[in-house]
Formats: sequence, structure tokens, C-alpha cells
Amino acid sequence: MSPPLVTIGVLSYNRLHYLRALMTSARECVRYPRVQWILVDGGSVEPGLREYVEGLDFLDHAVLAPSTQAEALNRIVELAEGDFLMLLPEDVQFVVRGSWLEDMVEIAARPEVGHVQFDAQRRQTLRRHFSERPLIVAGKRVPLVHARPRVLRASSGVRFLGYGDVREPIGAAGHVTFTRTEIRRRLGPWRTREEHHPRDSGLGAEGDMIRRYRSSGLRLEAFLMTVPAVADVVTDPRGTKARIRQGNRRYGRYAPPPGGSPLYYRIREPQELEQLARTKPAPAFEDVVEPCGFELPVDEQGNLLKADVISPEEPYELVEGSP
Repeated sequence: MSPPLVTIGVLSYNRLHYLRALMTSARECVRYPRVQWILVDGGSVEPGLREYVEGLDFLDHAVLAPSTQAEALNRIVELAEGDFLMLLPEDVQFVVRGSWLEDMVEIAARPEVGHVQFDAQRRQTLRRHFSERPLIVAGKRVPLVHARPRVLRASSGVRFLGYGDVREPIGAAGHVTFTRTEIRRRLGPWRTREEHHPRDSGLGAEGDMIRRYRSSGLRLEAFLMTVPAVADVVTDPRGTKARIRQGNRRYGRYAPPPGGSPLYYRIREPQELEQLARTKPAPAFEDVVEPCGFELPVDEQGNLLKADVISPEEPYELVEGSP
């Protein structure tokens, strides 16, 4: 019996260095036997990006046309033939080989599971979501007692931790999400009507999707795969990912990987993470990710920095090739 088909949809826009790292690492790390590949680019003008996409001969669909993020997400869902749907922005890189996608399919097939989170989480984020979650009884917080997350295990033994009610369960933004395609189609397309949200590349579509889920009657929970498959590409010393806003403005340091490699991080073998996988609640980004030729931006305690760096006062660069 053939395994379920998984659709992997990639969103791309004016960050060729990141896109090359993602697609190169994907070819090394995605070992699942049945994958449909879709890439939707929102009309990039960065030199060489279109030619790079056109040269990716393993893609089943490559759509290169001006679009908003929500429109690009909707196009991927329209083209998806898989039972499961993985959505990826181009600013992540795969960091581990192995059978992790089989584990995700097994867990996401359970009816109570909505979105599966599979990217490396910062140490502070893990602590907030899983170690410091208050226990609520009869609507009241129990002092000094923390709630234990629900744990699911794949046949391989990999742990998945339930977010409970501390995170919305359907990956409403569409970024780095994995879910059953039927859930996406039941909730309907992301709203494409634009509103002014300077810090939200989805222009308010995420909030609309959350409201839609809450009125849907679905009762799902998001789960974290404790052995991460991908990690954010962070090239700015303040912890931003060179975000694109207002069409052609790129905020934060944007740079290729040092040394001429297409990859920012070393790709690990599964056995390298066996000891880390025992870390509770889960191994952190700072422990899993090994940069190639540069240092991660961390604070004095070794915690990864994170910053949006999006404001009218913040300096930016225009994407090369923009009018």
C-alpha cells in the first residue's frame, strides 16, 4: 500500500540566497517517497531568482506572478493533490535527514491533531509554551503548579508535545505549517482583501483565519515535533530574517552563506540528535542549529535574539532590480 501523498508548497519573494538554501537542503533531507512539489513566487525582481526557479526540474508546479502572501498560499492549496500539506516560506533551511516526514504524517493523521510545528524553537519559546504553562482548574490558575503538555509518540519513538490552548491549532498564518489538506479546504482560502498591517506580511489574513477556525466547530490541538526538521535562517545580528515589506523594502542584514556554500547550517544525521531528543521539553534552536562559518546572534545567556525590525524609522534597502 502506497503511503499518503504529501504536498510541499514553498512561498518565495526576493530572497534568492534563502530560497537556494531551502531547496538545496530539501533535496538532501526530504526522504519521503511520495511528494508533490509546488513553488509560488510573488513576482520577484531580484536578479537570478526567476532563472533559478525555472531550473528546479523536480518541481511539479512553479508559479511566478505578482501576488500577495495570502494569494500565494491560496494558489498552493488550489494546486495541492496531497492528503497532507506542508507550507514553507523561503527563509528556513532543512537541518536533519531521516524519516521525520513519516513521523509527521503518522501524527497529523490523528483526528484531534491540527497543525504540526516542525521548526526549531528558541529556548525561551519552549520554556514559555511548555515549562511555564499554568495549570487551570475550573477557570482558575493553580499557584506554583505547571500543566504538563499532552504527549503523542510516533512509531519511531519521536515525541510530539501538545500546545493545549497556548497556541492556535491550525497554523493560521500558513508559515512553516503541516496539516491535513482537508482542514485547509474546510476553513476556506485566506482572505486576500488588503488592510494596512505594517508588521504583518499577511495583511490581517491570519487573524481572519483564526476567527474562522473558532466558529468552525472543529476541536483540534497543535503539536510540536520535538526533533526539528527546519530552522529559520537568521543573518542579522539583531535576530531578524531580512524581512520583505511594502513590496520591495528589505529590512535587516541580507547576506549569502559564507564560503560559497548554498547552505547556512550544517545538515545533521538523525543519530546526532538522539541524545538531544531526550532534552525536556524539547531541544532548542540554540542547541540543534550549527551555522556554517558564522555565529548565531545570541544574548549573554546564549539565547537566540529575535527582532521584527520593521518600523518607519528603521533603515532598509530596496531589492536590487526594483523600479
